[in-house]
Amino acid sequence: MGGLTALGAVLGGTGWWAARRLRAAHALWWPPFVFCLTGVLGVTLALRAGEGGGPAECVINHEITEPLYTTQGQWNLAMFVPLGFFGVLALRRPAPVLAGALALPCLIELAQTLAPVVGICDSADLEMNAVGGLIGLAAGLLAVRGRVAWRAWVRTSLVLLGALGLIGITVLHSAVTLEHVDGSSVRDAHGDERAVAERVVRQAFDGRYEVGRVQIRPGIDGYNGFMSIQLGGGVSADLMWPGGRRLTVDFSGATGPGFAVPGATPAHDARDAYRIARTYMRVHYPWAGSASWHVTRPATGEQGGDGWVTSWRFRERGVAMPRSLDVRIDRAGRVHGLTADFGPTHVDVPARLLTARQAEEAVTEREQEHGAGPKALRVHALDLMTQRAKGNRGPWRAVWSVEVADPGCEPDGKGEGCDPYVATLDAVTGRPAD
Repeated sequence: MGGLTALGAVLGGTGWWAARRLRAAHALWWPPFVFCLTGVLGVTLALRAGEGGGPAECVINHEITEPLYTTQGQWNLAMFVPLGFFGVLALRRPAPVLAGALALPCLIELAQTLAPVVGICDSADLEMNAVGGLIGLAAGLLAVRGRVAWRAWVRTSLVLLGALGLIGITVLHSAVTLEHVDGSSVRDAHGDERAVAERVVRQAFDGRYEVGRVQIRPGIDGYNGFMSIQLGGGVSADLMWPGGRRLTVDFSGATGPGFAVPGATPAHDARDAYRIARTYMRVHYPWAGSASWHVTRPATGEQGGDGWVTSWRFRERGVAMPRSLDVRIDRAGRVHGLTADFGPTHVDVPARLLTARQAEEAVTEREQEHGAGPKALRVHALDLMTQRAKGNRGPWRAVWSVEVADPGCEPDGKGEGCDPYVATLDAVTGRPAD
């Protein structure tokens, strides 16, 4: 940083000398202008070298106000304010300063994503840089009380801005992969967002747990984001966001016992667990009582491993609809895990769907294409369900979940690497469901 400061000072002095030689009317303001320009280019390019290095990608942040609440966004804004301010004082021509405030952030982001050792591009940075430059421009105009050459260099600035914009758009679409997100960083929830978190927690636990920090974690391409909710006692919850369609509560990090169901006693078997889960359901999620199917099974390792999970499903023609409820009861007779999907109880699905055997054959064929032997794998169709093509925004479709296990797999030194995995495929086309 010291070297960059020294370089800025040297170039600022050079700018002052050049302005004097050219008999510029406001040469005094050229040193701070050149110094700020050197600092911006140094911080955004040279000092960030080595952060990337992957393929040319640019994040398009749909959450326009998100960078206003982040430290990085505020720094990006503040960094360009003096550049716009001193640009007006040095040039006294608003047109080129305006063009620079809009073009320079675009050129910086494009250079960052194309440079082999940088590879960083974020529309949120561009947005805040441009806003900072415009604020500096306005402040400069106020400082000189509007005594500037308003029409000077207007045509030249527009032509250069248009040419750079055309080149930038061409390069962006031909050489850069755009990744759309709802926000480029985790942020705290506020206002109506936090109110939604408090409402779903109150519905699940009657105010037993106090809602602590609530954060929004953005999704990719506008989907698969979620709201992270911290509750008292080390309990955590995730709520699909935006939309709030699915709530998942995890007690694995809880410092105390699970949620007590009134009148419940310790559960000794699946029958006891079902009775307790049913009592909880009737109070907190009574809509599950009209489900067409329910079952109680031992909890798997992914579900906590201890106790039983009772699942309620709305099925049509063997297809599980989106709305569902899973309640895990531990051996103490307390709720120790919860997943509630508030989606619809009916969605239209095609009449012709793959059978379980056809789904297994499709997965087996795909695995063989990737080198698996014809008898090496154990493939078992688990469930036929509905799923949205893009998290919580795309169209509904029917998908098969198929478990794939390799009996001949040899685990690594830690005894890991051979767990079965679940593949999902479109129940109409047989292709993997992404």
